[in-house]
Amino acid sequence: MYKEYSVIDAHCDTLLNVIGSNGIAGIGGRLDFFNRNEKSHIDLPKLLEGGVRCQFFALFVEDSELPRAKRQASRLLDEFDFLCERSKGSLFPLREVSDLDGAVRGRSVAALLSIEGAEALEGSLDNLGYFYDRGVRAMGLTWNRRNAFGRGVKAEGEDGLSPLGLELVETMEHLGMIVDASHLSDRAFEDLSAVSKRPFIASHSNARALNPHPRNLTDGQIRRIAASGGVIGAVMVPDFVAANPPSGYLESFLDHIDHMVGIGGLEAVGIGSDFDGYADKGNHVLADASEFPLLARGLELRGYGEEAVLKILSGNWERLIRDILS
Repeated sequence: MYKEYSVIDAHCDTLLNVIGSNGIAGIGGRLDFFNRNEKSHIDLPKLLEGGVRCQFFALFVEDSELPRAKRQASRLLDEFDFLCERSKGSLFPLREVSDLDGAVRGRSVAALLSIEGAEALEGSLDNLGYFYDRGVRAMGLTWNRRNAFGRGVKAEGEDGLSPLGLELVETMEHLGMIVDASHLSDRAFEDLSAVSKRPFIASHSNARALNPHPRNLTDGQIRRIAASGGVIGAVMVPDFVAANPPSGYLESFLDHIDHMVGIGGLEAVGIGSDFDGYADKGNHVLADASEFPLLARGLELRGYGEEAVLKILSGNWERLIRDILS
């Protein structure tokens, strides 16, 4: 029998899959969020089956929508509000620390909204207050591309955060928002590490020492996040886990957790699945969010005790949320 651990997952792209061409759930998008289906990693039944107590939901603006970035991110927020209303309390926004206490494993999920790439601000810090007021509590400064705030990991050049990006970090920390380093170029990561005064995170990244993908973190970066009091969300994207895992993707994923715990310490590692953000071709760490108990069992088989498993699956993220949002 699996122990019933609670889970906090620091990244998914589910909102993009839910939204329809007319902005109504289930029309023009994927199947209804409230019914279990086989076309997504996440829906409400899967979250409840998997013991997810808090799920970070990313607001991501695709290249085609960049000229309307704020409007597109607002549309995703409208969709999220609609989902919460329809859920009748089973899904609700996490805006304050006390909201986390309202999430009950297997019955309800607190949703923490995050912007993936600050393009939604359209180059203006004035828009940060708008998104904060609508419930956004975390933000990745860049996606893979360059924006007004800094250079993402796939953008050409040698620069890092812009002066406006440095100001954005300061403003987010003042508001009590979680600053996310995933997708930053190495130089931008160094700039963030140099100016941050609060813990910062990498919501969905693995260890570059085990798989030299540019989206993964160097050992030095892992140490920097740990030293800040931050957390790294081990990510389940197959390309980030391993090219050809000898013993399967779950085992290779656990190798990344082992490595990051060894480098940064137990308190620095959590989960950031990136569910619904990649194509599942049958080679996966977990099939969907309902299978988090398999991950718990895998950690136990690696020798992690109950307290350690709880920290990795939820405790470290809970500590960080309570620290930053308080």
